[in-house]
Amino acid sequence: MRNQNSVLKSFHDAQAQLVVQTADLPLGTLAGMVDSGAIDLQPGFQRRERWSPEKQAALIESFLLNVPVPPVYLAEEEIGTYTAIDGKQRLRAIADFIANRFSLRHLERLQEVEGLYFRDLPAEITNALMLRPFLRVVTLLKQTNTTLKYEVFLRLNRGGETLNPQEIRNVAFRGAMNEAIYALADQQFLRKQLKITDEKSSAFRSMSDAEYVLRFLTLEERSENFSGSLVREMDDFMERHQNAGTEQVQKSKDLFSTAIGRCEHIWGDHAFKRPEGNGWRDQLLAGMYDAQMISVSRLSVSDFAKAANKSEKVISGTRKLFTDDEFDKAVRTGTNTPARIAYRIEAMTELLSSV
Repeated sequence: MRNQNSVLKSFHDAQAQLVVQTADLPLGTLAGMVDSGAIDLQPGFQRRERWSPEKQAALIESFLLNVPVPPVYLAEEEIGTYTAIDGKQRLRAIADFIANRFSLRHLERLQEVEGLYFRDLPAEITNALMLRPFLRVVTLLKQTNTTLKYEVFLRLNRGGETLNPQEIRNVAFRGAMNEAIYALADQQFLRKQLKITDEKSSAFRSMSDAEYVLRFLTLEERSENFSGSLVREMDDFMERHQNAGTEQVQKSKDLFSTAIGRCEHIWGDHAFKRPEGNGWRDQLLAGMYDAQMISVSRLSVSDFAKAANKSEKVISGTRKLFTDDEFDKAVRTGTNTPARIAYRIEAMTELLSSV
């Protein structure tokens, strides 16, 4: 049986590390803090999705009906500001409504206020929303162990909608390399191929753009010694390089920027896609992304120039690769086995070398 004293010590240590303060605050106070920047709704570890106006309106209706709303969690920073750990969308909805950025629509019960903005409500209601304590706020004070706020974020979110692997990496492996990956994810050609037009795009909300950057960097480093689990390999890459120095981070940035630029130059709009009939399917295929990005990254400057000058021949050759059943399987089914990753990369490398 475990020593009772060691169990108690672990318990007391955990209690001492997490210092919290709880308060019930008016919506007006919270809205002012959001709009002034006193509450940061966009820390690097936060998720990207944004509520629709209808969902925002449903929250306001809950306040008007006096329905209990879950508390929000903030972390106090050294500079006197606060970071939203959980409740970002609730805080954004509150600030947007009080600033008259959306009206109340598609409500379930209060049809009387349908279509009204905050400014249109009776003074008694606006005053109540501005001054009456409506929402509980739990604040992790700055005395709290720094790393604990990220653990709190993970635990709170795991209790609701499950985070995808990239969202978890964004929390667990914060640092210069992670920041570089999200900066690279803004590359316009990648966004175009992923059909990211704005922050509402599915690939943006799920952080697929950042995951594709990481996917390339991982395979570029590990394709010769791939374990068989791409999720694990990407986790391992982030763990190995979480504290990477400036030189290593810049090397990774240059590798990705060069590869994506070369793919755009050679394949243009057909990059990362497969042929369909006489045209090309308008959807990025992860297996083709791997094959093209890794193969072009291995070209010398002179060999890339030769391939770029014969891009039509490369595109024609890419179409012919799909007449090979093994290549088709390697980019479309069971794509993350070591053998199929190696096959599609090698086939694309041979095509580029042949021209």
